Amino acid sequence: MLDKDINNTVSDPKKSLSLILDSMKMKTDFLKNLDIKTEEDVRKLFEIIFYAKKYVNDVISQTPLPLLSKAYSVLKDTSRSYNERVEEFSSLIKGGNKKDVEDMAKEIIHFLEPEKYPLWTRWVWNKERNTGSITYVLKDNVTLKNEDEFFKALSELKSVLDIFGLDTGNYYPTSVFLVYAYVRLLDYTTHLAIDKKAAGLLPTHLTTTALVLGLKPFIKVIKYAHS
Repeated sequence: MLDKDINNTVSDPKKSLSLILDSMKMKTDFLKNLDIKTEEDVRKLFEIIFYAKKYVNDVISQTPLPLLSKAYSVLKDTSRSYNERVEEFSSLIKGGNKKDVEDMAKEIIHFLEPEKYPLWTRWVWNKERNTGSITYVLKDNVTLKNEDEFFKALSELKSVLDIFGLDTGNYYPTSVFLVYAYVRLLDYTTHLAIDKKAAGLLPTHLTTTALVLGLKPFIKVIKYAHS
């Protein structure tokens, strides 16, 4: 998993990683400053949640704007526990896929409080199936039995990445690492299923990582500012 990624050698991987980390900070700032007052605000929120944006019209049609505003305010309420926020947000939002809505809540909390909470979506760790990219980096014969063990494993992974120079004071690098691992696994299985000549048409792993993290709009802003 730590071999050189040949799909990222066209550009500088270090610069790509730096761009991703900068755009993650922009996403955090955006979410912290966002208040849901209009339908356009709702669309802006869903636009940066990669797997949920396809549900935006369904959610808007089924969830009144005051409830959408309340649901987002719940996620920003740091006086409440992680699980309370996730559960209430999921109960208030109507429409879309419920598992994706729950993942959306967890992703938003991660970006609102990246110093405290790691990214937890089903491709990072699926509690019911005990699958996800975190399982790729666990020691042999080690499985996660509950949420406490999951968060402990993420904390340990963060410490390891800190040692290797990715100490940002938050869980950004951990998120990138785990999503990147997930993307590489998908890429490997895809290569088994398609003609290898078509592999060059696929996005690079870091590009896909940024896409899954919902960073495309922020990367565009950064690139435009430096053009």
